[in-house]
Amino acid sequence: MLGAWRQRSRAFLHSLSSLDGNVWPLYGASVLHGTSQGIISVAFSLYILSLGIGADVLGGILSAGPLAQAAGSIPAGLLAEHIGFRRSFFIVYGVAGLARLAQFSTPNVPVIAVAAFVAGLALSGEFVVRLPFLAANTTAVERTLAYSVSSMLFSLSVSLGSLLAGYAPTLLLRFVPDLTVAYRYTLYVAGVLTLLTLLPCMRMREPPPTHSRKISVRLYLWGMDRFTLQHAIVSLFVGLSFGTIMSFASVLFVYHLGTTREFFGTAAALSILPVTLAIALAPAIGRNLGSVLPVTWLRGLMPVSLMTLALTTNPLIGTAAYWSQRVLAMTSQPLSFSFAMDTATEKAKAPVSAWLNITFWLGNAIAAPIAGAFVARDNYVLPLFLSSVSILMAALCNQVFFGPVAARLREEAKVGG
Repeated sequence: MLGAWRQRSRAFLHSLSSLDGNVWPLYGASVLHGTSQGIISVAFSLYILSLGIGADVLGGILSAGPLAQAAGSIPAGLLAEHIGFRRSFFIVYGVAGLARLAQFSTPNVPVIAVAAFVAGLALSGEFVVRLPFLAANTTAVERTLAYSVSSMLFSLSVSLGSLLAGYAPTLLLRFVPDLTVAYRYTLYVAGVLTLLTLLPCMRMREPPPTHSRKISVRLYLWGMDRFTLQHAIVSLFVGLSFGTIMSFASVLFVYHLGTTREFFGTAAALSILPVTLAIALAPAIGRNLGSVLPVTWLRGLMPVSLMTLALTTNPLIGTAAYWSQRVLAMTSQPLSFSFAMDTATEKAKAPVSAWLNITFWLGNAIAAPIAGAFVARDNYVLPLFLSSVSILMAALCNQVFFGPVAARLREEAKVGG
């Protein structure tokens, strides 16, 4: 047993070391961006509530960023095709960092919302550019590993940021007059970390284009193929589901389960242990079971975790449910992305990536104000019920749309073999 584990670990490390060196600057940027995102995920909602702003207004603010990410995905994809990956990453992280610092510097709700929208507009390019960039620097065999490592590092850094955000405000209270100011300074750190992502981007090489960079809006809009549309539908349901738990997780723990901020920050950080193990298994799952059926089952199991989180008042049970939801989500995402990039044509990779991002964040933008309206009335059950229905629809559509495609590819592989 131990020998087999060591053999798998050596094989994993060997595969990791064989990845093109150009992916590592992106991984470095992802770590800094993920740490920033982890801080924001814990501190921002609590900061807004500490200003005396209601949860329903918070829901509207939280929808601004996702709405911008949805609106900006196609322009970001077109821009990346025109100016290349490296310059696109500079724009993404530079503008997002400045906008976030502005977002955390004022109690004015309209200014916060506009700054959040600008940050979301910039970050719309992060996902749209990242998937094709990794695809351009990896082989088909390496792709699931590359996406899994990307997800793993991002999750690790989000956990680190969550831990920092859980304890930093309390430490800062020794030097600042109140908790609101402590939250603000904590969030400033997140903005600075976003700007620091520019440093690893300087070490990126621009990969040679795999096809002509002649911009075609048609591929993104009226010329979008059925495969892209199907991925967009699945991603919309995933976004609707994630929009509840991602936007209000810290509020859910503090106000529904009655925990402290430190408890939630620690719980969010420690979730990386099962999440990392799960993500590490994703390449092996993809090799042995394919990328479609496991995604269907993983997403189909998520409602168990979501409804447990909704119905319990026990912090430990709630933590276990939160962990299991993250494990299922973070295991399924690399498999889903890998399938999308492997089966899309070269010219369709950027449009598929763009529409995955558009519909995911559109779902978040729709879900956040709906969840906020219920949370403002201390109703935490119905939003998580709606989240469960949405992820079940994502699982069903995934199997209906892509199950036959996966079966056909397996048959073709057998014939080819």
